[in-house]
Amino acid sequence: MNREDFNDKCKDCNDCCLCEVIKCLCNDCTGPTGPTGRTGDRGPTGPTGATGMTGPTGPTGATGMTGPTGPTGATGATGPSGGSFNAAAMVHDENNAVVPINEAIKPSIINLTNGITYDPTSGEFMVPQTGQYLINWWFNVRSKNTNTECEPIALGIELHQTTPGFNLIAHSSTHNRLSCCDTGTISGNALFAANANDKFRFVNTSNTDFQLVPNDRYSASFSITRIN
Repeated sequence: MNREDFNDKCKDCNDCCLCEVIKCLCNDCTGPTGPTGRTGDRGPTGPTGATGMTGPTGPTGATGMTGPTGPTGATGATGPSGGSFNAAAMVHDENNAVVPINEAIKPSIINLTNGITYDPTSGEFMVPQTGQYLINWWFNVRSKNTNTECEPIALGIELHQTTPGFNLIAHSSTHNRLSCCDTGTISGNALFAANANDKFRFVNTSNTDFQLVPNDRYSASFSITRIN
């Protein structure tokens, strides 16, 4: 029996349920949906596409306005005043005067003076201000030792404060003992405190007289400067 004949007979069939069964057997009815099958494996990744061209750079934006200037900071404290060099003197000598024992040395040429005064008749210099002073000196001297044995002795000088009272400031001497008529140099320096109008001078404190000896013009020199 073909499908068309079967369908015609089912029209006259009194048992519709039986007809439905028969239709199913004849593949005219759809069964229940089966379970979903498993997902298949992922295929390989395709090749990376070519990089696109870089787009043009956009225009630079306008520069923003400059901000207002900040307030001026407070002024720092003023530092302490530096040292004062407003008093100085330099004195030389070119003669060959003999200086007796315990007598002042009296250079006669004042090359420079600023505030500090010097009296060549007494050999004294006077400082005008209270402060710290630096003094440097050298004296080229010849021994006038006249004893018969001419025993070698060192020649020396001292820097004395003479006003308002006597005070020893510094002592210096020749490096070697000198025989009769030998020549040597006495040099030194000192840093000392002084009050305004104090006076000072150099004195021969050797055990014999000595003579100043010019050496390529000068026989003596000292300079003094106020440093504070």
